[in-house]
Amino acid sequence: MDKLRQSFKSRLNGPFITELLVGINVLVFIWLTLVGGSTNIMVLVTHGAMVPELVKNGNALLTIFTSMFVHIGIEHILFNMITLYFIGRLLEGIIGHWKFLTIYVLSGIFANVVTLAFSSPNTVSAGASGAIFGIIGVWLMMAEQYRDYPFLAGMGRQMLIFSVLGILGGFIGTNINIIAHVGGLVAGFLLAYIISFPNLGKVPTWKRSSGAVLLLFMMATFLKLAFTL
Repeated sequence: MDKLRQSFKSRLNGPFITELLVGINVLVFIWLTLVGGSTNIMVLVTHGAMVPELVKNGNALLTIFTSMFVHIGIEHILFNMITLYFIGRLLEGIIGHWKFLTIYVLSGIFANVVTLAFSSPNTVSAGASGAIFGIIGVWLMMAEQYRDYPFLAGMGRQMLIFSVLGILGGFIGTNINIIAHVGGLVAGFLLAYIISFPNLGKVPTWKRSSGAVLLLFMMATFLKLAFTL
């Protein structure tokens, strides 16, 4: 029993949020495959994918959240989960479980709101990429704010290259939601300032307040665009 208890505590001290998120996404994907296929439009729509027209009619508001756990095809989930696992585990260990989860979820929601504002009414939108770009945004923030940490500065440069390539790749590939990528990246970057990480160093009050005002302003603007157009 003691060994089991110690194993459980050790698990909780590790990046269990990242592993839990990966697990949920994989389980949802398996379920979609079993009930008709993850590329079947009707299956996607009835199991949490986001369709702007349905959201704007008030019939599927929850999909702004649930669509973060729905993936279209094996390549989609493989790329997202591999990225989340390797980038997320490291970041969660630095900033803590609950700050990591908060930024991940809020970035994903913000990315979906931006998608609502600019996507065609009947577009089917799904995937964790907005939330994943949110945690990439955290790496960029840490590289800017905590320049005295060579590791964070180095990771920030790598994440900047990764995000630029990811956004540019969206113009080449098909069915890639560039809007969600950019929205998530911006949200994660600003949320990192707002929440901040005292274990790494203090963030100036003006940066935290400016980030909050800017993020709230953008959220209000995109919500207005989404539900009035």
